Order: sequence, then structure tokens, then C-alpha cells
Amino acid sequence: MKKFWLLLLIFTISACASKNPNFYQPVALNESQQVYTDFKQNILVDNVLLPAVQAKPQITTLGDENYELKIDEFNRWGANPDKLIQQVINDDLNLIFPNAVIENRTTLRKNYKYAVSVEIQKMSGRLDEEALLQASYFIKNKKGRIVKQGQFKQNIAINGEYDAYIPAQSKLLSLLTKAIADDLITLK
Repeated sequence: MKKFWLLLLIFTISACASKNPNFYQPVALNESQQVYTDFKQNILVDNVLLPAVQAKPQITTLGDENYELKIDEFNRWGANPDKLIQQVINDDLNLIFPNAVIENRTTLRKNYKYAVSVEIQKMSGRLDEEALLQASYFIKNKKGRIVKQGQFKQNIAINGEYDAYIPAQSKLLSLLTKAIADDLITLK
């Protein structure tokens, strides 16, 4: 019986001594500082597609080699990464187009002029080197026809841990949103 209580005490102490997880989320920045007050269209931000390895709650980065992935159990996204990215794009578009109506796709039918779809190919990097974002985006009209599409690939040098990586990814998402906004302006 003493062994049982001793084991229970050891497990309890080890559970209390484990590291607390950190939760992160990207934020809207409007890096360009451009604001288009005369753009007053209704824009729908569609669901964001992510590669399976990045669609997990754990933040994924590259290891020493490009084929090695590092998944840290204690550094996680604050919610589903695809929903976080969708919301950041929505928030960034709201900063760029303050008089437009920007909404995320829901199951309800929306009245919109353009819908923006984003497919992330790579959202990774090395914590002591760079953050990388590579994506394709599509702007569709109300009938679902693609009227504009583009590619985005950029990286930002970082030197640090997740506290440097997440703001760099936020900046990259802001630059992606600026590219989308520049294309939306041409469709007026």
C-alpha cells in the first residue's frame, strides 16, 4: 500500500512540475498603412486552406534540414490555424478598407460582390533564421468565377523563438492581405 501512495505522490509532483503551454495567434497589422476610404464593396473572406502539417494546433517549424519538421507540444495556436488566418485577413482588409463590408464565410447566404479565397502552400520557417509564407489567392465574383488571382511568397529574417516567429508571420499575413487589396482596388 505504501508503494501505491509513493507512486501516486511521484506522479502528482511530476504532473505539477510540467511546463505550461504557450498559446499564440497572429494579429492584423496593416503594414502598408494604406487606407482606401472610397472602396465600399461587400467582400466575403472564404475559408483558408492549409497543408495538413500546418493545420494542427501545434506550431510547426523547420528543423536543421528542409525535410525535418519540428512540432513543439508546448507552443500552440490559440485556435484552429485556418480560422485564425481567415480572421487576420478579414481584420487586415477592414483596416485597409474601412468603409467596406468584410465578412467571413458562414453557412448563411451573404450578399457580397467579391469573395477572397486563400490557399497557403507553406507557412513555416526556422526559429533562428526566418519566417516564410507562400500562398495563392483567388478573387471570385458573386457567380463564383475567378476574376483575379495571384501568388505571394515572402520571408522575414528572425532571430529568436516563437515570440519572434508569430509577429513575423503576422507581418507576412498583412503583406499578403495588401497584395489582395491591391488586386481588389483594380476591380472597382
